[in-house]
Amino acid sequence: MYSFVLFLHVLICVVLLTLILLQRSKSSDVGASFGAGASATMFGAAGATSFLVKLTAIFGILFFATSLTLGVMSAHLAVGKNTVENDVLAAATQASQAPKQPAVNTPVIPEGPAPSK
Repeated sequence: MYSFVLFLHVLICVVLLTLILLQRSKSSDVGASFGAGASATMFGAAGATSFLVKLTAIFGILFFATSLTLGVMSAHLAVGKNTVENDVLAAATQASQAPKQPAVNTPVIPEGPAPSK
């Protein structure tokens, strides 16, 4: 699921970048008024501005939604990893702090004063 959302996020990023680069800047209207630019467009007299602005807004909202989703999913994955790692570390710590038992075949030597000669 995480891989799918990440793929969708990258795809939305590419589309959003393309939409932003397709839009005309505000200063291009000045050049068109002096005859430097073509005034006829594929989208009519008003141009594609309203269409591209709406499409950019939609993909912007999708970008933020996938960003938040990836953030939440990453946080949940990190918590899951930390829990597993903490359990392993706790078990290792308990094992190292446990009193060591002598082996079965090892004779137990009583402690006491050293024998005199």
